[in-house]
Amino acid sequence: MAELTDALFGYENLLQRLFSEGGRLASAVVAAQSHENLSPVAGHQILSAISNAQLSVSGAIGYMAEGHRQLEVMAQKLGIDPEAFGDVIKRPAAREATPIGLAA
Repeated sequence: MAELTDALFGYENLLQRLFSEGGRLASAVVAAQSHENLSPVAGHQILSAISNAQLSVSGAIGYMAEGHRQLEVMAQKLGIDPEAFGDVIKRPAAREATPIGLAA
């Protein structure tokens, strides 16, 4: 189970970092437009592409939230603490299921 929870939370952490980097990229594009004194219309295609990519990442984050709910149901059926997989704040008893990087 620890390997499953480590992989689950690791994947979600990766998606969150990816979403954050997309926001940083969008900000950099706008800053570059301003620095070059370009019209907001110039380069709008790249902002559109970044926005579409961000929507995809956001959708993936949503799918993972649904995955949590499915794991909670499975855990309940197997008699495993469902909060170890839930998308809620974990009780102290379930924290050992959290990867070390997220527990700190």
